[in-house]
Amino acid sequence: MNYHSIGYFAIFLPAVILIYQLCQEKYRWLVLLAANLVFFWLWSGIGVVYILAAILITWFFSQKLNSMQKAPEGVSRKEFQKKKKRILHIGVVCVLLMLAVLKYTNFVGSTIMGGNWTTIHILVPIGISYYTLQAISYMCDIADKKTAPAPSIGKLAVYLSFFPTLAQGPIAKYSDIGEQIEAGKPVTYENLSQGYQRILWGLYKKVVIADHIAPAMISLYNTYNSFGSMTIFAMILCTIQLYMDFSGTIDIAIGTGKIFGVTITENFRQPFFAKNAGDFWRRWHITLGVFLRTYVFYPVSLSKPVSKITKFAQKHFGKKAARYIGPMISLLCVWLCSGLWHGPKWTYVMYGLYYFVLIFAEQLLEGFVKKHFNENAIGFRVFRFIKLCIIVGVGELFFMAPNFNTAMQMFQSIFVNFSPSTFINEWSMLGPGLSDYLIIFGGFSVVVLVSILKEKGISVRRKLENLPLAVRWAFWYCAIMIVLFFGAYGPGFSALDMLYAGF
Repeated sequence: MNYHSIGYFAIFLPAVILIYQLCQEKYRWLVLLAANLVFFWLWSGIGVVYILAAILITWFFSQKLNSMQKAPEGVSRKEFQKKKKRILHIGVVCVLLMLAVLKYTNFVGSTIMGGNWTTIHILVPIGISYYTLQAISYMCDIADKKTAPAPSIGKLAVYLSFFPTLAQGPIAKYSDIGEQIEAGKPVTYENLSQGYQRILWGLYKKVVIADHIAPAMISLYNTYNSFGSMTIFAMILCTIQLYMDFSGTIDIAIGTGKIFGVTITENFRQPFFAKNAGDFWRRWHITLGVFLRTYVFYPVSLSKPVSKITKFAQKHFGKKAARYIGPMISLLCVWLCSGLWHGPKWTYVMYGLYYFVLIFAEQLLEGFVKKHFNENAIGFRVFRFIKLCIIVGVGELFFMAPNFNTAMQMFQSIFVNFSPSTFINEWSMLGPGLSDYLIIFGGFSVVVLVSILKEKGISVRRKLENLPLAVRWAFWYCAIMIVLFFGAYGPGFSALDMLYAGF
């Protein structure tokens, strides 16, 4: 039941839309809840019990937190806040413990015991990393009185298991989509057309571009991992593949939500127009960044241990050095969490540490760069773009690698065995043919053009809406034909899962 599968488009989604529309408004949230659970069961089977357990835990602790509005008579405010914080921490630990046991048991065991560890086969349900973060954000926001609680456990369940966002986000707060899901708005022609347009755009990215790249990436990592020229090619392809796969399936999720009148938070904002690594991560996987900033960075920054370390640094090393201590510790926690959140692999941990070093270095050098360089000069902007592409390419090379040793071997090959002749002789042997590469890079050029226009504030969809009806319909029929004719399926291609659905 992938978002780009025939079963999803031809059976599941139309059936949900029809039943939803036929039901009375007050019962439509029940249709969505049933759709969520069916979707989850079709993908994870018995794993549905895990999300039901997470819903029960979240409901129990959020209700307890919501009931603690003010300190009872005879109890000091300080003691009351301590008790409230303790309950919140227990709730967060409970949902995190479920995630840790299911997803990281083998990783921790093999790290500690090495070859003596016997792998335990554990069913890891789809979306656990996503609904766990949503459960944490919900409990924290209830504790801080930033959002009103869900009216019932059923409506909380609809939010935590919402099928468009279940598999790979975006990570939405209850205050963003909870009430919209519960509202039961009818499916309108406008929402239906805009939703399917966004879905079609996501399919174009996913099956026309990303899935065509997959065979080449398998060959590059498995066979050509000791040639620097092939590594450069791998960096380019894996960056395009990951961006098209992830942003494409997010487009499908946002489009599906739109059909039901739910505005799902955007997760990308033209990331390759970023000024530096920090800005890139404010534009890429936006909702994960917002979660980590809100629920990791700020709490760590304001914690007592960090405050004590900062005071110690100020006393012994001066105010200037102390100014960076708190942000550095908080940033390290953020990127360790980000790396581990992606999965139980050392490549993900190194990926997080890689961006921690780069972003912290950028913060240290920010004043120097502003003082000595004209950031609006063409030369500087070209240099900044090339630098960003190298940073992201190296990061994605490690991120997509099957293991840390392969990633290091490929990275080192750039400097010790570049071998341009290998690329000239072997690129056509990677799997995709010349026609596939024309589809990949031609299709990606269209995405780049749309991104340029969007960065300039020009909406292609709005431009299309202003065209005559016949021209509009002709355009969308052509778009459907492009996806059907140039999509990566049929002989020579296997069904490809969404890359971020595994995190």
